[in-house]
Amino acid sequence: MHPFLPVNKIRMYRPQVEPPSLERVRQVLESGWIGLGPVTRQFERELARSELVGKHPVAVNSGTAALHLALVVAGVPKGSAVIVPANTFVATAAVALQHQCRVILADIERTTGNIDLDSVRKILGTEPDVSAVIAVHYSGIPCDVAGLNEISNKHGVTVIEDCAHAIGSMWQGLPMSESPHIQAYSFHATKVLAVGEGGCVTFPDAVSAERAKRLRRFGIDMGSRSWSKPYDIPELGFKYNMGDIAAAVGLAQLEGLPDKLKKRRSIMRRYRERLAGSSVELVREAYDSDRSGGFAVPILVKDRERVRKQLDAAGVESEIYFRPLSDFPLDASCSTPVAERFARDVICLPIHPLISLDEIDYVCDRLSECVA
Repeated sequence: MHPFLPVNKIRMYRPQVEPPSLERVRQVLESGWIGLGPVTRQFERELARSELVGKHPVAVNSGTAALHLALVVAGVPKGSAVIVPANTFVATAAVALQHQCRVILADIERTTGNIDLDSVRKILGTEPDVSAVIAVHYSGIPCDVAGLNEISNKHGVTVIEDCAHAIGSMWQGLPMSESPHIQAYSFHATKVLAVGEGGCVTFPDAVSAERAKRLRRFGIDMGSRSWSKPYDIPELGFKYNMGDIAAAVGLAQLEGLPDKLKKRRSIMRRYRERLAGSSVELVREAYDSDRSGGFAVPILVKDRERVRKQLDAAGVESEIYFRPLSDFPLDASCSTPVAERFARDVICLPIHPLISLDEIDYVCDRLSECVA
């Protein structure tokens, strides 16, 4: 029934807040404690389930804070170099610069949008001071975790996974929590698990997680609390903690997360089925046993600006994830021709749990007309 469907625009994303959020927030407001407290700890316990983020999660106020804490707790030396993919949001590189590291850009795979491990290996062969690699699971599409393990073991570099898009993703049939690396998640308003502003960082060991929990709140250690000394600060930290209001929203969002992930995967399947025979180039998982969390539906087209304008005129919103990092004043080195071409061709199509199959079919029909 879709041929003349849009009366209003088909929106790129429509964040949903689960109805139980209101009751949970009310309870926090009435408790007399609205900062970092028991609800945040409860949220962390729920996140620790292996099918979610697993390991030892530390809730923070943004995905960017999660990445920075990861660098600090991992002991990445200041003054060293950090490799990041050229195809990512600026925050991935900004945290390395804020940690007083040099940023080196790695190229990407056009098929997945993820970091190209051959590019990483080439950099490691020529740059002696690399201490860490931040790998981004682009739009929730899993990176080659096994390949990252091999690089970490062979070259002795720290691997940190930017999982901002990847809650609900699976690699080789396993949940993301099975990866041995430190992982940073975002719960920004546009993400699959949305609390407005927030995130978490997970560690393979409890000792690192406990250190991160101190550092997220200025490094305050309450263990030596007494009447004369209310707290100690053995190591200076940051103001990165989540509060109980955001955690209450997060707990409610977790209740509906399985259904939202199921819907997003069905939307991805519908797009791929409808676009399979077209001249649209799909960006997708490298292996059949991988699963995207469905944060975005990235595609590659020729003459992108014309296509986007025609889609907009037909009532379809779209987005670009991302401009290449070489466009920005990061003083980053290395040639990344695949990422630059990818950035010229990529369009992300609408995806959110409220979109209908008729709307997806309409988007695909209009897109096929534009690229024909």
